Amino acid sequence: MSPELNIAKKAALKAANSIEQLIHKNQLLSVNKKLNNGYVDQAIKVSLNDLFFTLKRAYPDDEIQSDESTLTEYRNPERVWLINPLSGITNFLYGIPHCAISIILQENGVTKEALVYNPITDDEYSATKGKGAFLNQHRLRISNHNEPNESLLATNLTEDKNKLAIQSKALRTIGKHVADVRVLGCPALDLAMVSSGKLNGYWQQGISSSEMLGGILLTEEAGGQCMDFAAKRNFSDKNQVIAGNLKVSAWLSTQLKDLYQA
Repeated sequence: MSPELNIAKKAALKAANSIEQLIHKNQLLSVNKKLNNGYVDQAIKVSLNDLFFTLKRAYPDDEIQSDESTLTEYRNPERVWLINPLSGITNFLYGIPHCAISIILQENGVTKEALVYNPITDDEYSATKGKGAFLNQHRLRISNHNEPNESLLATNLTEDKNKLAIQSKALRTIGKHVADVRVLGCPALDLAMVSSGKLNGYWQQGISSSEMLGGILLTEEAGGQCMDFAAKRNFSDKNQVIAGNLKVSAWLSTQLKDLYQA
């Protein structure tokens, strides 16, 4: 494991410990009471603080970003850490153990390191560009299911209500041809699961960079392929991603390209 990934893991474990303490403190509360006392906001805040200060101490000259803002006072485009303190917040709120902390390091715009960590189950997905993808130190390979009718896919729904109709159409269109489609609620972790072969493919419109870029590196380092709906690599510009093996990802692109251009 690279020095950067070791620091990312240290940051994720520290954030996970803070989240675990918050869970224990609030475990007897109902969902409504958790909403009223800002449970999710507290989890995001403690996780973000732990991630930021751990990375900043180790790499004081690097830029650190979340989706909402640049957290450091200066910009250093040569080395940028992109962090998501908690992906899958609805799952977290309801006690569903499918959420993740995501940490990505980019150098000159290229994703070099990725860590996706489930603070509930302790599952750790990691990848270094050119060095492979791993789950809990075990090497990952993409699924070899090539036929759509053998494939278990996943997606997540955008919060943009104007796009729900086209997303529903995509679900119906794709769902007719595959084994099943799951909406699991944690984009960062769902994409990571493609790299492990637990999912055969994934697509989403309206996904943030901090939830997407780590999964892209994991999938590609596991032997898979990622693209936008037009079979290009304009991920952040379009907030779109398709992930899977070569055949499944290409098939998904043919299904989605016409739908989203209509």
